[in-house]
Amino acid sequence: MPDIVAFVPELLPAWAGLHNACFATAHNFWRVDSRHLRARVVNAPGFDPDLLLFARDGTELLGVAHGGLSPRGPELFYIGVHPTARRGGLARALVSELARRVGAPRPDCRGMNPFWGTARGPETSFFGMVEGIGAAADDAAARGFFAACGFTPGPSAHNLRVTPATLDLEPGRDARRRAEMLGYEFGLMRGRCPVVGAGPEQMRPLAGRDWFSTVALHGGTVAGVAVGFATPELGPGRFGVFALEVDPAHRRRGLGSALVNQLLLDMQGGPFAACEVTTVPDESPGALELYERLGFAACARFTLWA
Repeated sequence: MPDIVAFVPELLPAWAGLHNACFATAHNFWRVDSRHLRARVVNAPGFDPDLLLFARDGTELLGVAHGGLSPRGPELFYIGVHPTARRGGLARALVSELARRVGAPRPDCRGMNPFWGTARGPETSFFGMVEGIGAAADDAAARGFFAACGFTPGPSAHNLRVTPATLDLEPGRDARRRAEMLGYEFGLMRGRCPVVGAGPEQMRPLAGRDWFSTVALHGGTVAGVAVGFATPELGPGRFGVFALEVDPAHRRRGLGSALVNQLLLDMQGGPFAACEVTTVPDESPGALELYERLGFAACARFTLWA
């Protein structure tokens, strides 16, 4: 069995190579290097090198696991094993050593730690999805590993994509016309995200990349907001929807469709190739129906683990 060692800066280049090998087949994979890992993980507030663990055979890294403490207790943030070294117990060994150091971890399936996923605002996950610890719904090996660790499968997360060929703006235009007749005003905020139910001057604390918000105002308060961001690491003209929220008092009036529609129009101010969004139908079935109505189609499905 390879040795389990903690992170030291000298491992950065080998870690980048391991990461790229582990996740090369993941949805929306993008190749990282030492600079990305240093900026996003190692230099992030709260990073503990003793909780970023590697399985090492001589000088070769074969597996990696990252965990830590959150308000919810010990959590597993990130795990990967080189394709040539899978099914040999390395992932279990990494999780066991992490448990010895920080306590038995639960998987952080919603990316709410400071290093991976969407915790800091609009981000594209290094490993392809934006919801933290998850696995493609048809990945039997990952499903077996998570179950063997005592984790339980949670809801499915669906990635939906719209392209110029599938985009249908008419439902959103109709929804906006109806909303404007009811007294709603629409606007665009760049680099800002207002709080639903509050005045437009109150901002949600997001950080990370450049992002922009389409906002619906009613009576001086924010009735709804849709937040988008560019994902240039996935290619030119690629975007994501980070959030869509409508105040409960203003739902069923077409605001969601109108907000997403306007967000897509704003994306088309430059090159526009595709836009993706992650939805969890068990928790928000209406969102899935809304995006499909606007031309989004399924492109990946993940199981979130709890």
